[in-house]
Amino acid sequence: MTATIRDVARRAGVSPITASRAFSGTHPVAEETRRRVFAAAEELGYVPDLLARGLVRGRSPMIGMVVLELANPFVNPIIDGAQAVAFERNYLLIVNQSLRRREMEEASLSRFRQMRVAGVLVAPVSPDLRHLEELRAQGVPVVAYSRQWANGDYVTVDDREGGRIAGEHLVRLGHRQVGFVALGEAGNTAVEARLEGLLQALREGGAECRPQWQVFCRHQTPEDGIAAADVYTQLAERPTAVFVTADRVAIGFVHRLRECGLRVPEDVAVVGYDDIHYSQFLEVPLTTVALPKHELGRRAAEILFRRIDANDVGGPPQQVLLKPRLVVRRSCGACAEKR
Repeated sequence: MTATIRDVARRAGVSPITASRAFSGTHPVAEETRRRVFAAAEELGYVPDLLARGLVRGRSPMIGMVVLELANPFVNPIIDGAQAVAFERNYLLIVNQSLRRREMEEASLSRFRQMRVAGVLVAPVSPDLRHLEELRAQGVPVVAYSRQWANGDYVTVDDREGGRIAGEHLVRLGHRQVGFVALGEAGNTAVEARLEGLLQALREGGAECRPQWQVFCRHQTPEDGIAAADVYTQLAERPTAVFVTADRVAIGFVHRLRECGLRVPEDVAVVGYDDIHYSQFLEVPLTTVALPKHELGRRAAEILFRRIDANDVGGPPQQVLLKPRLVVRRSCGACAEKR
């Protein structure tokens, strides 16, 4: 016969309410009492029914998270940051990917709603966030990350600043002709901000990034970097440096340049963006704009749980803009010791 919460409470010598609180983590329970309840549950083979608890309370001890691409190593530290906060709160983090498709993002949010999750973290595919506003209007706390949301909670990185510091660095190294490689996704405000920051730094430094030196990719994979390098090598007049706004693309870009006999950084300097883990272990370690990815996920989850705890989805927006930093390695022709 399956054990119930009452059986666990009886074995632990506490009330069913106390036993339930020990599992939910929503109310303070003495540590010794919590250990007795957990020990009793293990002896009896009792497993809490999270979905049933969600039906009773109107929400489950779970939060949903929609990422753009699970295959992209950029998202892993973000998930880790959110997971750490959820774990501390005895919540389960459920992750799904949108694959940069609006319909998949909306389907994920709909399923999370059906599961009665307590709140949602989402990296929106497009700047049209009406579906997030609708979800919030239904009483579900929503925090956007990696994108700004004028009327809602978000945590993101100052991408304009990221583009600016990349451009300033290349100008300091003496480059006056700089190329740009990025995802050609309509409405991608992050990419637009990086280009704006780069162009600002180049103008102020007497450098340029001509339209024909700006290459836009279909996706953000090393293969797209290879295709961008093929475009670069065919240019009649090539820039001496290139800012690639995703490390995964930069890895393919550098690989292809070297296959074509061009030296990095002697013939062309390259600066990436994201500082994914293995960028430092390449044959030519990648100079890149590092983003505080773990902090991004953690801060977004903290805002979400503040909403959940206060049962408040309509208060003044909580908006956080994190600062990027430049990590100097060999691919730009400089090293950290010479800065």
